[in-house]
Amino acid sequence: MANNTTSKSSLFQRIINIGASEEFSVTENRYLQVTNIASILGLLFMVAWMITALSLTGIPMIYVSNGLLALLFSFVLIFNARGWRVLASTWFTVMAYLGTILFLYLLGYSSGVWVIFYIIIITPYMTFPQKARKVAIGFSILGGLTLICSVALQSKIQAHYDVMDPFFLQMVNISTTGLICLTIAWTLSVLIDRSEESLKAEQKRSDDLLHNILPVNVARDLKETGKTVPKRHNNVTILFTDFKGFTELVASIPAITLVNELNDIFGRFDEIVEEAGVEKIETIGDAYVAASGLEKEITQHAINCITAAKQMLFYLEERNKKHEIKWSMRVGIHSGPIVSGVVGKKKFSYDLFGDTINTASRMESTGEPGKINISGPTFQLVKDDIEYDYRGKIHAKGKGEIEMYFVK
Repeated sequence: MANNTTSKSSLFQRIINIGASEEFSVTENRYLQVTNIASILGLLFMVAWMITALSLTGIPMIYVSNGLLALLFSFVLIFNARGWRVLASTWFTVMAYLGTILFLYLLGYSSGVWVIFYIIIITPYMTFPQKARKVAIGFSILGGLTLICSVALQSKIQAHYDVMDPFFLQMVNISTTGLICLTIAWTLSVLIDRSEESLKAEQKRSDDLLHNILPVNVARDLKETGKTVPKRHNNVTILFTDFKGFTELVASIPAITLVNELNDIFGRFDEIVEEAGVEKIETIGDAYVAASGLEKEITQHAINCITAAKQMLFYLEERNKKHEIKWSMRVGIHSGPIVSGVVGKKKFSYDLFGDTINTASRMESTGEPGKINISGPTFQLVKDDIEYDYRGKIHAKGKGEIEMYFVK
């Protein structure tokens, strides 16, 4: 039973999605689905009246007209399947309009057929694609004017085939029209809810992707204003890492293996820095750059970077025990003022500028594998919280002599 229900549901879903495309917007697909549903309801309505006419009247003019209209309504699905969106919506509206005029002539005003004009008034706004909105308005106005005329001239619209009780006809036509309107409105409501959920999910994916590339406040500025203003930070600590022997390693292993290795290591580094309260900035080849103190003014930015660096080195040490490729990494840390900002108009790149990041790079390059090399300014911020070895003043390229310390 469950499989049958699922199969029926799946079949119905396939029918209402005839012609739908990922290239269409969510709104365009929604209009298409409503058009398909409206055509199915029109087809079922005509088939029901054809059976009723066969059972109660036996007049060919009535049941043949119903059968022919049912067939014509099915063409809407064919047109949508071929991508003829405007034609499909136009065809449905014209068939509904001509069918109503025909049965108003055959059964008279007292049959209640005129109420179908209400469907013709409202459905164009739910079925026509956005590019054909003027056509939809035109059909809606036509339906409204025809409804007004039929009410004004009701005494002159007599039945040419007076074969069924007018009260029965009114009851069936009015109730069925109301049911069709309710079904279309409910369907549209469900489709809108699904569209909203889909848009929210897509928005969340976009926001998550943006936040993975840019800090939260920068991403917010870009979304709200389309630009960001460079920001100066007076107290920031930069963490800079690099692998020893990377050039030789690149030449000795396949590129795919290298990328997979770096992805695995840097993926774990991403988790480590996030847990330590440090913001990843970028990776440049085998170098990993992160910073603490960018989002808000904090006093523990230096110790945060040292904590992250220790965990990185411990992770590599444990990883090397289980993997064939052994990684040896130097870590440099420096504290000071920095300017952050987004550069470029396409493929945004969030970057840091200033002497602080250059000095952090020099701290890394003058360090030793498996050790954390910190500068004098960083040392002054953490000297009461760490154990260290003073290295003295060491020459750094482009910087002269700098006081350096190894964190134990």
